[in-house]
Amino acid sequence: MDAKRGLGRYILAAFSLNVIAIVSVGGICILLVRDMARDISGIKRESALVSRIHDVNGTVQEAVFLVQTAVMRPDKGLLERAIRMVGDTRERVAAYQEEETGRRADGPELHALFGKILENLGAMDAVMGGLHKDFNVLAPTTTEALNRLEGYGYAVQNLGDAVNAIHFRAIEGLVDESNTSMYYILFLYLVSSMAGVVASLAGYAALERNVIRPVIDLASATERVARGDLSVRVRTGSRTEIGTLYSAFNEMIERLQEHDKRLQDFHRELEKKVEERTSELRASEASLRHAQDELVRMEKIATLGQIASTVNHEIKTPLNVLYMNLQLLQKKIARCGMDDGEAKAGMLELVSLINNEIMRINGILEEFVRYARFPAPEPVENDPNGMVKRIAEMIAERAKGAGVSVELKLEEPMGKAMLDDKKITQALLNLCVNAIQAMPRGGVLTVETSRQGDELVLGVSDTGTGIPGEDLERIFDPFFTKKEGGMGFGLAIVKRIVEDHGGRIECTSKEGEGTSFTIRLPMKKEG
Repeated sequence: MDAKRGLGRYILAAFSLNVIAIVSVGGICILLVRDMARDISGIKRESALVSRIHDVNGTVQEAVFLVQTAVMRPDKGLLERAIRMVGDTRERVAAYQEEETGRRADGPELHALFGKILENLGAMDAVMGGLHKDFNVLAPTTTEALNRLEGYGYAVQNLGDAVNAIHFRAIEGLVDESNTSMYYILFLYLVSSMAGVVASLAGYAALERNVIRPVIDLASATERVARGDLSVRVRTGSRTEIGTLYSAFNEMIERLQEHDKRLQDFHRELEKKVEERTSELRASEASLRHAQDELVRMEKIATLGQIASTVNHEIKTPLNVLYMNLQLLQKKIARCGMDDGEAKAGMLELVSLINNEIMRINGILEEFVRYARFPAPEPVENDPNGMVKRIAEMIAERAKGAGVSVELKLEEPMGKAMLDDKKITQALLNLCVNAIQAMPRGGVLTVETSRQGDELVLGVSDTGTGIPGEDLERIFDPFFTKKEGGMGFGLAIVKRIVEDHGGRIECTSKEGEGTSFTIRLPMKKEG
């Protein structure tokens, strides 16, 4: 406990000294940095003043040049512009003189220089005023006036350089002050760093002997335990809390060693049982999912087959009787010797209307029966790209007549796939015809093929009118159509063909921009 208290007092004393040193050095550095910031601000101000003098010299030289140009052209407007420039410059120099000379140690010297600059600017103004009053470029006095004007301009430039020399001296003094402050800060940093290093070494020696080394030994033992070595034990002769910690650590490891042995035996038995049950469940799940999917599919097909047989028997038979009797009625009306020809024509028109509706119902029944009794595909090895090229040839004339251009994007080489040529051709042809019909004002029909992993991807897209969002979920449903004269089985048959091949079909569309169908089929061969 005495060692613990001595170590605590040492740490407290070292911490207090460290805080005092940091606060003291920090305060001094803040004051020095404040002085450096003030010097930097002064340098910026002096630099801005130098820039202003350069602007004055530049303006004066430009005014002299404008006067010379005005005399050579001659152009009185340039002379007037030069007069305005010199007048503005006099105002700026006067304002500068008033701002700076009253608050500087070198103010009297600057005031005298600015007075001379203003005298020369006034002389320039007088010369240019005389030229403006008697603007005669051929007079000898004009040449004399130009020479005097140029002399005044050089005088202003020399005086401006003298003013800038004063500013440069001020800048040099500010830079020297900043360097001095920087050296003070560096000195304080080195002294405080050395003191901190000495204090840290002394503190580290005490901590290393009493705390760090025992903790390192304990950490090393803990790492060995974490790696699974429960045979490790730590030894120390310390009577402080470190010794108590070592004893508690050894006792904990002994208990962990005992529990670990029991836990390992339990885990081995549990893992064995879990692996057995997992394998059984995975096999059962895969088999059940496959059987369920196949059962649902077969149930749908069987139900559709029963519905198709019932519909064909219950509706088509009386429908044929109606059709035959309607034909007899039409013939009798045609042979009937009626005096009213208009009434006879009306009856024939009604009979024709009924006949057309009977034919439409008959067509719907045939499409439904064809969909319900759809035969299973007979896949053989086929070239998908070749199939797409044949379809493009089949629709070429129809697309040309509708103002639609057909683009093929075929991945090469594609390879072979097991497909029912007739059924896949039927599906793609249906999609292409729908796409052409969706572009009444022309557009672009794109047919693509690609291979993504083990899948064959067939794409059909157009730039037509698009499909409303509320209809996208129903376009593959039988009997759903918004096409005039359509029966609603085209896309349903396409989906049936794709699913019978073990694939899937997707549709994306945006009204006014177009529609894209994507067919994904397994790219594999039999056997």
